[in-house]
Amino acid sequence: TLSNHTQEVCGLSWSPDGMTLASGANDNVVSLWDATASSSSRPRFEFTDHQAAVKALAWSPHERNLLATGGGTGDKCIKFW
Repeated sequence: TLSNHTQEVCGLSWSPDGMTLASGANDNVVSLWDATASSSSRPRFEFTDHQAAVKALAWSPHERNLLATGGGTGDKCIKFW
């Protein structure tokens, strides 16, 4: 079990190399987890720039380590990490 979000998780996406799991939630946070993380681990990275729930996450198949995330109605934007 990976625990970090304070509200419901809305989306999950594995990186193409299978080494990183991205999670987005109703707490407006994107967390990046190492595949080798234990249940007591914290996320490797945490992004808090969205102004609404993070409902969409997609890794680029062409650019290694590029993640696109989409916020909900109150945010109306796509961010690239």
